[in-house]
Amino acid sequence: MPKTAATIRTRGRLSRARILAAAVQLVDLDGLEALTMRRLAEELNVDPMSLYNHVDGKDALLDGIAEALWNEVEVPADDVDWKQALQSFAISLRGLAHRHPHSFGLLLGRGVMPARELQAIDATIGALERAGLNREQAAEMIRTLVAYAVGYGMLELSTPPPAGATRMEQIVSLTRTLPQDAPFHLIELARLLCDCDMDYQFKLGLDLIVSGLEARLP
Repeated sequence: MPKTAATIRTRGRLSRARILAAAVQLVDLDGLEALTMRRLAEELNVDPMSLYNHVDGKDALLDGIAEALWNEVEVPADDVDWKQALQSFAISLRGLAHRHPHSFGLLLGRGVMPARELQAIDATIGALERAGLNREQAAEMIRTLVAYAVGYGMLELSTPPPAGATRMEQIVSLTRTLPQDAPFHLIELARLLCDCDMDYQFKLGLDLIVSGLEARLP
């Protein structure tokens, strides 16, 4: 019998936090399409109507999942160096894509700003202000950083490598998808772009952002 989200079924007093935790695990296991109020109630061993005492419905549940993901984001300490603050924030955001690939798109896609998101941004802006930027300049930097880290995570999720495939096998697989009449130099270009260590590439981009900011500090 295939593994399903039934393995997350628990007993205990129902609460919003417990509902959201079960929803995140359900989506992790079976995808967003599996998330319904009835299915979630089955996983929690409760009556479906009891969920509405804690969440208003499916939309509120999706908002709550976004909130739960933000709760996993690291908040920089008040005295942390600005470079470390930026790097840890970006790495933490990207890490969500790897831990929660099915729900990662909800992080910024629900139009909500949970308290944890604001706390993480405020702490990172504070580190930039201590480095000499004013609040508006720091906000510009945070927008750039979030766009990079979340966008990078989405890119990784949109082009997952075949399970167990080596880098060379991935390149060969890509080559087979190219137009048969593609010039050789374009085939080589495609191979060059795809022969990529994603961890290294992420760190390179993050280093470039930090270096660019450092050059603009007063």
